[in-house]
Amino acid sequence: MSALLGLLHLPESYADTTDVPATAEPGPQTEPERKRVLPFLAEEAAKSGYELPLPFGAGLVLTVLDNRAIEVTDVRLKLRGEPQSVSDFVDLGSTSNVFNANVKLDAWLLPFLNVYALAGYVHNDSTTHVSVTLPRPGPIPGVIQSDKVVETDLEGMIGGVGMTLAGGWKNFFMVTDVSYVKTDLGFDDEFTALIASLRTGWTGNLGGVPVQIWGGIGNWDTAATAKGHVDIEGVGRLEFEADQKPQTPWIYDIGSNMMLSKRLQLFVDVGFDFEGAYVFVIGPTYRF
Repeated sequence: MSALLGLLHLPESYADTTDVPATAEPGPQTEPERKRVLPFLAEEAAKSGYELPLPFGAGLVLTVLDNRAIEVTDVRLKLRGEPQSVSDFVDLGSTSNVFNANVKLDAWLLPFLNVYALAGYVHNDSTTHVSVTLPRPGPIPGVIQSDKVVETDLEGMIGGVGMTLAGGWKNFFMVTDVSYVKTDLGFDDEFTALIASLRTGWTGNLGGVPVQIWGGIGNWDTAATAKGHVDIEGVGRLEFEADQKPQTPWIYDIGSNMMLSKRLQLFVDVGFDFEGAYVFVIGPTYRF
């Protein structure tokens, strides 16, 4: 049953600050501007002194999440009849390590609104601590306790959609991002998550390279119920449910996006939850 634990809890919105528009005064154009289809209102933004990124992007986002603590608030088993909670006897906790690789496609619909879709692969390995406490049979007082550590590997596919709102003043910007992701790890139900983040930072030049540097906070609404079943010969189908959530939903991050050219960008982001977990995200984006 440890396969239920430490499941996804991925910060997909970490990839979304790669598309923050430059808010500093526009520099010289390095190539002729074509008539834009997107974003809408681009001419009005240009008249106000903003240089906009190319409207479409295709990127690869690589994420490593290590040592994230997962809490299991209730476990229920069903052999016949209604599911019965066993949480009074079983105590479960897990730490989760995740690798995720996504392809992300995005478009600026407005100078301040970006929408995107992503799809990719996720691998999760968890270390689960199982503690079972049962009363001794008959009139014998006391309890019987058993502890075990179980290692679990899971892998599957992930997909999602999201949107980013961006704004700025002179060389400073603020970005709000919301994404909805769904993951299939082989259980009876797919896992869904709503992830929101807020970041603020500075855009300018370092060593002649346009950069954006930010700090932020994200909330991962990744609490979920894992459902599955096991067919036991001679007994029947044993169904199980586990309500789980990260020990803390908050992630604090710092990052930078380097615009190597008008078309090629590279971002790096590092996050912590101050509970022992950390996240490292890196990826290139090609704009066109």
